[in-house]
Amino acid sequence: MPVASPLLNTFLELKVDAEAPFDIDYPELTEAGAICIGLSFEWRHQQTLHAYALKHTLPDEHARAARFSRPEDSLRNLLGRAMLRRVANHYGGMDPLQVIRSNTWGKPELAGCSVGCNASHAGGQVWVAVSGFQRIGINIELAKSPQEFHDLAAGFHPDEVAALRRMPDVKTATMRCWSRKEAISKATGMGLSLPLRAYAVDCDPKASGWLRLPPPNTAREDWTTLDLPVGRDYVGAMAVEGRCGTVTVLKLKPA
Repeated sequence: MPVASPLLNTFLELKVDAEAPFDIDYPELTEAGAICIGLSFEWRHQQTLHAYALKHTLPDEHARAARFSRPEDSLRNLLGRAMLRRVANHYGGMDPLQVIRSNTWGKPELAGCSVGCNASHAGGQVWVAVSGFQRIGINIELAKSPQEFHDLAAGFHPDEVAALRRMPDVKTATMRCWSRKEAISKATGMGLSLPLRAYAVDCDPKASGWLRLPPPNTAREDWTTLDLPVGRDYVGAMAVEGRCGTVTVLKLKPA
């Protein structure tokens, strides 16, 4: 678990039914707050979770998931979309049958949803973040870096590159940095079209407030940034363009 953060007001772990993992009592979303909900699952629940996700997603999403060559990638994609739909409906009033389209840079656009939502998944975890602020991003990655992590870091802001050289565990630090940058870029709605050198984050295990240089046309003091309690094999981050007074994290685990 990341170092304790003053922003992380509530952290709850909840056992859920694998046949209905998102049928829960959702915490209240305050006007200036954010909620991150994560599902951490084992692959023995794969068939049950897949059946659930199919029931709560649309045919075009089934077709997209079917294009993945690996079943685990297909499952994560479907679960992420099912969770995104459930959260957008509960907090933002989005029609559960609303077709979700993507903007120019690939971020899902939730028509009819009054809150900001974003999803991410990796390994055996799927996460969704929601806030009264529209510009919110969440990202989760496996902490084990790819072999080409040096190439990944080469595109970072010069301050980040210099900081990574000083890190005792440069591989994990690189993935931590990448996860934070992804959360920021997803919040802007631009994704990877936002140049990695155009903004900068801290690379050390600082649990919150790690944005050093904000994206263009935004102010650093207007951002809320936070690492997530995703477990030692993962790195995860949330970013909101808005001053969040509270952040609630709910971690679900199928029984």
